[in-house]
Amino acid sequence: MKTHVIFDSHENIGRLTFAAEVPNKPPTLDYDVLDELEGHLKNISSQQASFDAIIVQSQSSKYFVVGANLQALQQIDKDSILSWIRRGHEVFNRLEDLPLPVIAKITGYALGGGLELALACDFIVSSHNASFGQPETGLGFIPGWAGSYRLPRRIGEARAKELVFTGKTVSAEEAYRIGLTNFVGTDQELEHYLLSTLQAISKNSRLANSLVKPIIKNSLTSSLQTSCYEESVASSVCLASGDTQQRLKMFFEARTHK
Repeated sequence: MKTHVIFDSHENIGRLTFAAEVPNKPPTLDYDVLDELEGHLKNISSQQASFDAIIVQSQSSKYFVVGANLQALQQIDKDSILSWIRRGHEVFNRLEDLPLPVIAKITGYALGGGLELALACDFIVSSHNASFGQPETGLGFIPGWAGSYRLPRRIGEARAKELVFTGKTVSAEEAYRIGLTNFVGTDQELEHYLLSTLQAISKNSRLANSLVKPIIKNSLTSSLQTSCYEESVASSVCLASGDTQQRLKMFFEARTHK
């Protein structure tokens, strides 16, 4: 049985890696891949206390992931494609809702469903060789895995419309300029940025990060009053935890010894 998505971890950092099964061909998100990805996501959720963050990446340096196998789309019926799209929604939503930071690392093309997968992560980092786009309208359909929802929340409504209406592909530098990605650099610089970012995340409270993540997400659609309430509940949970009390103790002890 083929392995489409590989999960491994090192020093409390998990990595979800899409296998490059065929040279020079991008990984696609068919049912088998989606099912395998969901299985890993369920395991990560059940073991969330073991991880500080998750990296989503591809074995291929040329491609991240693409959504559809375009040849297969020519032979699929309406009911089947509707079922497949809904399956993608379920899995991408599960990825977005992981209770810990998730970073998409992209070194090649992230187009269509691949970009939508990256948008379900908390933020995206890339090398100079990366390219991004939602080319679906050029093929007669639309972004189907919540790209029309997540993309404007990442880069704004007008820029999202421009990318979707034109179907154009943008460079890594342009993606960074418009706020689609958080970092762009050489392969070496990308690894250094990832390492320093993961070290910073790992120093902080897993509980706090898990509680604040949905509050930030919900703030885009909820009222100020709702966000304040969610913050107050989460803050009380944090303050009651042994980890927070230990961190406060260490903070004041460090100040005393200065």
